[in-house]
Amino acid sequence: MTTGPAQIPLEQLLRELTPQVLGAVTRRFHDFAAAEDAVQEALLAAVVQWPREGVPDNPRSWLIQVAARRMMDFLRSEEARRRREEEAGIEAVSMPPAPAVDEQTPQDDTLTLFFMCCHPSLTSPSAIALTLRAVGGLTTAEIAKAFLVPEATMAQRISRAKQSIKASDVPYAHVRQSHGGA
Repeated sequence: MTTGPAQIPLEQLLRELTPQVLGAVTRRFHDFAAAEDAVQEALLAAVVQWPREGVPDNPRSWLIQVAARRMMDFLRSEEARRRREEEAGIEAVSMPPAPAVDEQTPQDDTLTLFFMCCHPSLTSPSAIALTLRAVGGLTTAEIAKAFLVPEATMAQRISRAKQSIKASDVPYAHVRQSHGGA
């Protein structure tokens, strides 16, 4: 007998799905920090809606769809802000279109996300902290407690790690290919 999503406690289900959803959204939109925010919003929506309306048949796809919508809202907002700045005489950076995602064959991008969290530009403590956050689903407070540092220190470490990855300009697809991904 297999256990469906409805039989697994909600917190456990969301912890298990978070890295998969984060990996998929990061792959699609190429922005780790914004994808993480969008996934967090999707998780909040699930926590509010699922107890009331029931867990969907495919919770992973539901979370990816909600997070992708949040990303699109974010991207539209950024685009509007850039247009306003451009009209004011500030040169805007054009946003690349999001690549199409084949929803018929969902992929688990957790391994690629793991490799990205272990980026060579990161120190070992930063890579471990980022991996625990993005792949392990631990909160910043939980990671800080394990490292015996204040939560604010850990939040800065994780934020700097994300900035280092972004500054490296190594595209998400390249991380996937260089580590044997499909």
